[in-house]
Amino acid sequence: MPKWLIAIATAPLFLTLPPHSLRSALADEIAGTILSIDPFEGLFSLEDGSRFLLTDTLSSQDLMIGSEVLITFTTTVSGDRLVTALQVVN
Repeated sequence: MPKWLIAIATAPLFLTLPPHSLRSALADEIAGTILSIDPFEGLFSLEDGSRFLLTDTLSSQDLMIGSEVLITFTTTVSGDRLVTALQVVN
């Protein structure tokens, strides 16, 4: 089957995807200083007010208030920021 025919046949699939599913699949990065940690909810916030939710693979016990961190995260449809990777910079 010619490649151009495959491209034409699959194009409608990409056009019908909802915009939020594309956005949630992309990861973002942010750097900052940890301001607060909520170990019971698995949340932490940075000094700029950004709040992040830890996934099951990451633990709040590894975090310390005042630590400089580099965070990779995805944003869910509901607006939650799920941490996919976290690196302590200092």
